[in-house]
Amino acid sequence: MAGKTRRLGALALGVTVAAGLAVAGVTSAYAGQQPALPPTAAAVAAVTVAKTPGLPAGDKSSIYAVSVEGKNPSVYRTAPKARTCSSTNCDGGDYARADNRSFNWSSFWFPVGTTPTVTVTRTAAAGAVTDIKVRGTGDYTIVSKDLAARQIKIRVNRPKAKLSVEFIDNRYDSLRQLPLDGMLLFADDSRAAVADPSRTAPDTYVVNPGATFDRSRAARSTTVIFTRGVHDLGYWPVPDSVQRVHLAGGAYVKGAIDSATVSKSTQQGFTVTGRGVLSGEDFNWRADKRTNGTTSCSYDCWEYTVKMVQLGTDKFRFHDVTVVNAPHWVVTGHRDNEITAKQGDDESRFTGTISDVKVLGNWGWNGDGIPALTGTTISDSFVSAFDDAFKLYSSNATIKNNTLWQMDNGAVFQLGWFAKTISNITATNNTLLHTEWTGTNSNWGLLNYQEAGGSGAISNVSVTGTRIMGPTTRVVALSNTSASQAFRDITLADTRVDRLYSLAEINSLRGNGSKDLPRNLVKQAKAPLELTITNLTIGGTRITSANARTDGGFDITGSPTLAFN
Repeated sequence: MAGKTRRLGALALGVTVAAGLAVAGVTSAYAGQQPALPPTAAAVAAVTVAKTPGLPAGDKSSIYAVSVEGKNPSVYRTAPKARTCSSTNCDGGDYARADNRSFNWSSFWFPVGTTPTVTVTRTAAAGAVTDIKVRGTGDYTIVSKDLAARQIKIRVNRPKAKLSVEFIDNRYDSLRQLPLDGMLLFADDSRAAVADPSRTAPDTYVVNPGATFDRSRAARSTTVIFTRGVHDLGYWPVPDSVQRVHLAGGAYVKGAIDSATVSKSTQQGFTVTGRGVLSGEDFNWRADKRTNGTTSCSYDCWEYTVKMVQLGTDKFRFHDVTVVNAPHWVVTGHRDNEITAKQGDDESRFTGTISDVKVLGNWGWNGDGIPALTGTTISDSFVSAFDDAFKLYSSNATIKNNTLWQMDNGAVFQLGWFAKTISNITATNNTLLHTEWTGTNSNWGLLNYQEAGGSGAISNVSVTGTRIMGPTTRVVALSNTSASQAFRDITLADTRVDRLYSLAEINSLRGNGSKDLPRNLVKQAKAPLELTITNLTIGGTRITSANARTDGGFDITGSPTLAFN
């Protein structure tokens, strides 16, 4: 190992060989000789790539190319659209527009036992490339880097890898460790979470690209399949008959799927699956359901806005789909007026599973990710939210093994915005590749409660095994100085943070952030606040009661029951 670098997290090696392995949701990386293995014919044949014929120019990348064992998947692109509200930064996206931001991504699938090599090339130069880093989760090996050719080869050793390939050039913000043109690889298992539906069943409506979506025909079907190619769906309230919507690999569907109708609330088992893309690019920010998304609200009409996927039945399943360009919340449950469950409401009995979903390309306020509905498990997904990534508003929810890229708004695990009584929530082994916060807003942080009045008790919440890569402004912000919201048995354990910005650095950041609150805060006043922080390390330093205010950046007021272990 002489002359080479060994460390955890994102790699920036001067050598050509490195490897990464996700253990308990934390990506490790180390240098070592990792030769490129010649692929077998069976290995090449086993790889499937997402490719969309007829993809509009604005939806495909012009700056990256990807090859997986000689197969060339589509490299998709999402970028902030022109502002559709009237005042400066009214949708929160002006900073991203000024920086000409984009996310680019490719998806491919392979079985366990196959180790495909993927080549990523930056085809459009943005100055000299001084390094190529990889941040991600999963088991992967960096085989080689050719900086002159702007190219990296990565062997993926097991499925379910989610990788950010980051070219260090003129489009890289060094202080924030942030690529302004993100390049993501989603390398998944050939075995889908839910098997593909039959295309020949008599009650199946197969929608081909270029064909007008026939809503009356859909209303006579139980399954609707969108095949490979580009589709114009628009806002679609799902009829009672439809039990499953499937976006086949390579399908690119412009529209939104709403199963949260009154009549469907009495059904069970509505399912959304497929390896295609669902895009909200044709909706303006805060598009209004009441006009089928053709107009937008002039105010924060969250009770009427188009959501990309609305799950309004018990025992729902949502798996594998990539969701981009949301006009508002990305995924919600049955009701529009609140994303929570209350005793006696229909939604209090709704449960479901969400896995292997990808959420990205949210460029404005209210771009929330996925609510953890009652009894729901959210796993193995990628979420890049421009507001709260996961709303923890209901009991008995599980969030595990997810990979996140938090934009410059909202919290990762949000408990707040109104008082509530909920319990038994676990968030385990989740990894943040980037946190883009540019300040310390009251509703930002890894674990947050935004006060908004009322009273209640949040109990038995455990956030364990979280890794935050790169610099961040905040880990925790819990307070009940204005609301009688009790917190009982809240645990933050085994949290590893690469670095906490200094106050001077936060003040230098340009973006949506306010600078007036502490980096980390625990403020107790109107109700009990019980928080146990175990094995929190920031920059390699373990935070204790002795250094919480210095190395940990904590502001602690009132009389919380707060323990550092």
